[in-house]
Amino acid sequence: MGAFSMKRAAGLAGVLAAMVLAVLATWPRPAVDIRIPAGGIAEVHGRFWRVSALPETIYVAAGGRPRVRISNADSIEHRLGLFAAPAGETVEYTLPQPGSYTGLCSAHPTSETLTFVVR
Repeated sequence: MGAFSMKRAAGLAGVLAAMVLAVLATWPRPAVDIRIPAGGIAEVHGRFWRVSALPETIYVAAGGRPRVRISNADSIEHRLGLFAAPAGETVEYTLPQPGSYTGLCSAHPTSETLTFVVR
């Protein structure tokens, strides 16, 4: 009886693990996740904990509704291209259609502009 219970527990654990992985793989997330820590130098956070400096041009796939999420942990509002991120808030924007969207960027380490290219 004890072996049967262990097999059943292992099977249930496997099913639960598969369900968790399926949810993580399909969970809706933005096409671009930009985070501004205190100090104001923005970073792009990708899948699997990949972090990179904010480039001058960000390419966004046009499939579905391309969304940009900006999390601003700084004490002042920042402008990233066409989007504004109030101090201490997370905002999400949807890019309307394929094309290039350029504007001023206050959280960019090397340039004063930021371009989103939706293709």
